[in-house]
Amino acid sequence: MTNSASIDEFIRHLQAELDDCEQISDKIERTQRQWQLESAIQEAIVFNNRFKQLEKIGSDPLQIVQALAMPDPPSVENSKSALSSDSDICKSCGGIIEAELGFCGSCGKYS
Repeated sequence: MTNSASIDEFIRHLQAELDDCEQISDKIERTQRQWQLESAIQEAIVFNNRFKQLEKIGSDPLQIVQALAMPDPPSVENSKSALSSDSDICKSCGGIIEAELGFCGSCGKYS
């Protein structure tokens, strides 16, 4: 058995928390907590279903999550503005090198 909890266990935990929030005496606070928990349960169910679908078609869901977490490359707009101003494109990371700086503000490499 693994040390980490499964999504199903997390959903059961959220459902138990939802039951426990009936003990909150303030109606507004209770309602807000119920909405939070119901929303979290729905998101966990959606995530669990997507994860299972990706596994079923042979994709590794964790690689997809890692790819989404990677920083975006410099945008085309940044490149266009670099070409039209007194700046240059960094050969190392593609960031904008301002002429007065002489180095890339993104990665620190000198031009």
